[in-house]
Amino acid sequence: MKLNFTFCVVLIFLHSILQAQVSPKIPMVVWAGIPKAEINEYRFNELKQMGATIAIAQYENIADFEKALTLAQNTGLKLIASCPELKTNPEATTKQLKNHPALYGYYIQDEPLRKDFDELGVWVKKIKVSDPTHICFVNLIASIHPTYTKALGTNSYQEYIQEFAKIVPQDVFSFDFYPILTDAIHENWYEGLGIFSKETASLKKPFWGFALASSYNDLHPIPTIPALRLQAYSNLAYGAQGIELWAYWMSEGLRSAPISLDGKRTVVYERIQALSKEMQPYAAVFMGAKLISVNHTGVVIPKGTTQLMKLPDAIKVFDADEALVSTLENGAYSYFIVVNKNLHHSMPTVILTEDGVERIAKDGTASPAKNYSPNLEIEPGDMAIFRYPTKK
Repeated sequence: MKLNFTFCVVLIFLHSILQAQVSPKIPMVVWAGIPKAEINEYRFNELKQMGATIAIAQYENIADFEKALTLAQNTGLKLIASCPELKTNPEATTKQLKNHPALYGYYIQDEPLRKDFDELGVWVKKIKVSDPTHICFVNLIASIHPTYTKALGTNSYQEYIQEFAKIVPQDVFSFDFYPILTDAIHENWYEGLGIFSKETASLKKPFWGFALASSYNDLHPIPTIPALRLQAYSNLAYGAQGIELWAYWMSEGLRSAPISLDGKRTVVYERIQALSKEMQPYAAVFMGAKLISVNHTGVVIPKGTTQLMKLPDAIKVFDADEALVSTLENGAYSYFIVVNKNLHHSMPTVILTEDGVERIAKDGTASPAKNYSPNLEIEPGDMAIFRYPTKK
C-alpha cells in the first residue's frame, strides 16, 4: 500500500511538472526596464514578480548584454535586447549570443518611417543568416491618423504595414498606441487596432499590442486597473498574441511608472501585477487563437469599426451596450468574448446560450453556462468569456 501511495505521489508530481512545461503564457513584454546601475538579480526578480515574461533593453556593449542574459536566465525571464556590436558586426555578435537560453530576440528599432525600411531590411537579413531562430524586433508607429500618413512616407496605414512586411523580415509584429486619455478613449484606437489585426492576419503573423504602464503627460492619467484591463483585453480580443508595457522604470519627464525615480515600487507596479495574475489563466483561450470576427455594440460605435449584427449559433440572446464583442477559434473550441469598454461603470449584460456552452471563470476553468444567471455585470474594462465546440 505504501509503495502504491508513493508511486501515485510521484506520478502527480511529474504530471504537475509536465503541465507547467506545456501550459501557455501570454507574453508580458516590458519596455524601458532596469537601468545599468541597477542590473542585478534582485531587480530582475522584481521585474519577474510584477508579471513580466520578456524585457526589452539596450545595452552599452556585448558584455553587459551577456550579463543581463545570465540574470534573466536565473530569474526565468527572456530578453529582447541590443548592443552597438549588433549593428557594427551582426554576424559575430549573434554567433556569440544565439545559444543563450534567455535570449528571445534582438531589438532593432522603434517606430521607423518608410524611408528606414530598406536599411532595416538589410540589417535584419544579415542577422537572420547568422541566427534564423530568434526574432528581430521592430516596433511600428501607432495608427493615430490611419488616413493621414504622409509623414510616414506611405499613402495609408495599411500600405505602411504592407511595405514594411515586404522589406523587413518579421516573426512578430508590434505597434504602439496609448488610447486612454484623461477624459476619453482615443477616437482612432479601435480603427487602428482593426487595421493592424487584419493586415497581420493576412500575413499569417502574430502581433503584440500595448498597454500604457506610465503617464507621460497631462493627457494620460496614471494607469488604473480598469484602464490596464481595457487595453490588454481589447488587444487580445482583436487577436493579439502578447501585451507590451511602456514604461517600467520612471525617467525624467514621466509622471508615473511602476518603478519610481528612486527605485521604489509604486501603486502602478501592484496594478500591473494584479492584471498579470488575472490575465494569465486566460492564456489557453488566446494563445494560438484565430480571430473570426470583431464588432461593437451601442448607438454610437468607434470610428472604423462595425456594428454587431449576427451572433454565433451557440449564443441565442445577447444584449449589452458599449461592448466590444469578438469570436475566436482555438483548436477544438470557439470563444465568444465580451469586453466592457466603459472605464467607470459596470456593464449590465444579458446572455442566453445553447446547451454545451461553458463560461470561463477567472481562474481559467470552464463550467456550464446554464449554471450562471443570464444577467451579468461586467466590471469596467473587464471581460466575460464563453466557449463552445468549434464546428468542423
